[in-house]
Amino acid sequence: MTVGREDLIHSLAKSMGVGGEAQKNQYVATKYNADSGTIFTNGHMINKTTIEQARQYFTVQYRKLAEKDDEGAKDMAGIYEVAMEAINMMIESGQGGAPTQG
Repeated sequence: MTVGREDLIHSLAKSMGVGGEAQKNQYVATKYNADSGTIFTNGHMINKTTIEQARQYFTVQYRKLAEKDDEGAKDMAGIYEVAMEAINMMIESGQGGAPTQG
């Protein structure tokens, strides 16, 4: 896994309230299969349809909140933007970390 990608994942996890030692101990690298468009993580598969639904959800939420004149809304928009961009980066790169046992 590249350092930039790992930092992005840890940043997203921290913003969602998962941090510190618990995050380090529970982290398991995932594998994105560009051919099938699926993610293999924590012993299960996330299909292409679900990934696309997540991308669309985060995009819609980001757009709703980014235009509001409220600091809390803008903070949440930033969190949604990270998730949206992480999904986009994964899909566009067609790469993921090597699967590991956790």
